[in-house]
Amino acid sequence: MELGIVMPLKAKAVAKDWSVTSENLKATVDSVLAQNSDAFHAVVVGHDCPAFFAEQSYQDSKCEFLPYSDFEPPKAGPDEPENQLKYEFDRCTKILRGIMHLKQKYPSITHWFSLDADDLVRNNFVEVLKKHEQFDAIILEKGYFYFKNTGIFHEENEFSAYCGSSSIISDRVFDLPSQVNEKSYRDTPFGNISHVHMRKRLHEGGWSISIPEERVIMYVRDNGENISNDAFRKTYYNQFKKLAKLILRYKFVGKDVKKSFGLT
Repeated sequence: MELGIVMPLKAKAVAKDWSVTSENLKATVDSVLAQNSDAFHAVVVGHDCPAFFAEQSYQDSKCEFLPYSDFEPPKAGPDEPENQLKYEFDRCTKILRGIMHLKQKYPSITHWFSLDADDLVRNNFVEVLKKHEQFDAIILEKGYFYFKNTGIFHEENEFSAYCGSSSIISDRVFDLPSQVNEKSYRDTPFGNISHVHMRKRLHEGGWSISIPEERVIMYVRDNGENISNDAFRKTYYNQFKKLAKLILRYKFVGKDVKKSFGLT
């Protein structure tokens, strides 16, 4: 197996706080670069390049930044569902552009992974996936949630229902289009199938699927840039209810696990 990892990055014009966006991405990239296997190539695709990529250690690393200019950053309007569609189009076309770039540069890549620019992978992520390389898809159902504001972790056994960083797809499952346009993002499973339905749809399509037992992925929440939870946290009552639920689901995570994801 040789893994292609694509991290779509929101534009500075869309970010709530570009410094927070850049900080979150750096943690994600660092977790990728900490792999104990070098059987991967990674790319961040975005309109704007975070400053840390100018550092020599990143210039010489296995993760590069690819400037994106196929479409302008999405402009938010009064219709929230429409805004969400714009954000998804932006994300999915960046994923496609990243796959096309890596495939041209490294034709030996066999599997693809779309990693959100604020999630973390464990330092044995690639090594674990290699044990499942004969499958058409690897679905990550066992992972961690990390609530950054409270420092609370919990184990999740239906990870793909919540997080898009949950599907590794073999190169043989799809063919790349010749160009990026308004509809071509649909040519990859990442742009055509919601992460919630990925496992079911690929199974129905006759593709072989494996689900690792190891927890090698971490969904980082409350990091200052998540889109979905702002309205929920508007009242103290809702904040209290949320914290109470987290405490009830809390799982102890040892120092070794935190360190393996780049957390100290």
